[in-house]
Amino acid sequence: MKSLIPYNEVFLRAWENILKEYERGKIKFLSERDLQAHLFSECLRLLSTETAETPYKIHAEKSILSSHKKTDLVLGDDVVLEIKFEPDYPGMPRSKKPVTFVTKSEGSGSVEDDIEKLSLYKKLGVKHAHFVMIDEDEAHKNKIINRLHIENWRTLKVNGRKSYSLIISL
Repeated sequence: MKSLIPYNEVFLRAWENILKEYERGKIKFLSERDLQAHLFSECLRLLSTETAETPYKIHAEKSILSSHKKTDLVLGDDVVLEIKFEPDYPGMPRSKKPVTFVTKSEGSGSVEDDIEKLSLYKKLGVKHAHFVMIDEDEAHKNKIINRLHIENWRTLKVNGRKSYSLIISL
């Protein structure tokens, strides 16, 4: 019988695998939902090859605290994820680009909102809460460093260009 792999380890390995495939140019994200789908798929692949426990406990857009607020990805009973993706729009002026909000004052669904939601989950007993983000044009990376003082970004090289990934584990 296969051994059970902890759901948090599944997520951490899946995140690394996704970043490697992204850097190799094997996958491309056009939206946050693309990133969510690839992460979900990789988690499911790892679960199917490394655990005997079924049904697999992996859910996208699951309500935890309120039916009005959904969590991007939930694994098992103890891992919650919020995901953000900011694509590069080559040739488009920054003022015209659709953007992910960084602070709550900019709008709902911001990076700051997601981190606060994850902090609340931790206070309520969720064992592992993670915020992940890929920023393809560096604007959000710099904004998050300046406004939220979060500096643990990783530089990725994708098709000769820099992208940036962030994981915050609460």
